[in-house]
Amino acid sequence: MWHIICLCLPAVTRSEQQRFFALFEDIVRAHGRAPGETDLGLFFLYALSPQEALTVLEERLDLVVRSRELLAQQEEREATPDDVQALVTDHMRTLLAAEHEWLKRTIVQLQSRTTWPV
Repeated sequence: MWHIICLCLPAVTRSEQQRFFALFEDIVRAHGRAPGETDLGLFFLYALSPQEALTVLEERLDLVVRSRELLAQQEEREATPDDVQALVTDHMRTLLAAEHEWLKRTIVQLQSRTTWPV
């Protein structure tokens, strides 16, 4: 989801967005799978073994943990955030919490597998 948000920033022109998504669609079609609503940042999992995916997801979990810590530190430093900053911080906190829970569940599932389901 974050990847989509980053690609749809006002600084990225509509034609640049369309070009990226067209290239991505070509790559997806070449692999015979369609991501649908899948997070673009996770589509690569189809190309990895369970052990490789486990390693990548554990690293992603570490990144989420560090991001949550940095967000908490930022909140402590800011005396009184304005209303918009409070909304943005709450949004980030919510996304990071959801990502953290999903990663923990997924890592446990992968630790019990030696092959991907077909």
